[in-house]
Amino acid sequence: MLRREDELRSAPDTQASMGRAEESVKSEWMDVVAEVQRRVVQEFQESSFSSAIITVGDLREAALRNPDLAHWVKYNRARRGGLKVGDTAPDVPVRRAATCEETTLLSSSSDSGKPVVIAAGSLS
Repeated sequence: MLRREDELRSAPDTQASMGRAEESVKSEWMDVVAEVQRRVVQEFQESSFSSAIITVGDLREAALRNPDLAHWVKYNRARRGGLKVGDTAPDVPVRRAATCEETTLLSSSSDSGKPVVIAAGSLS
C-alpha cells in the first residue's frame, strides 16, 4: 500500500494538483494527499482477499513506521507559515466544537467577546 501511495504521490498529475492546492486559498496540498490515501485504501480493499478493514489512519501509521517506503515522511512538503507571535490571525473558516456550526475565526471571537480556543492537529 505504501508503494502504491508513493507511486500516486509521485505522479506528475498529483504533483501538479499539489502545486495548485498550495497556491489556492480554498485548499492545501494535504487535501490532495488525503484523496490519494483514500484511493489507495479503496484499491487495496477491492483487491484484497483479506476480510481485514484497513483505514487511511492505518496507512498513515504504517508510513510513520516505514520511512524507507514512505519517503514523504522524510521529505515532507509542509512549510512554515508566515505568522509570527503577535500577528493578527487570518479569518479562516472554522466549526464550533459543540454544534459543528460553520463560522469564521474572527467572527467567532467577536460573537461573545470571550477568547477563542483553537484545537488543531495534523493529518499525517
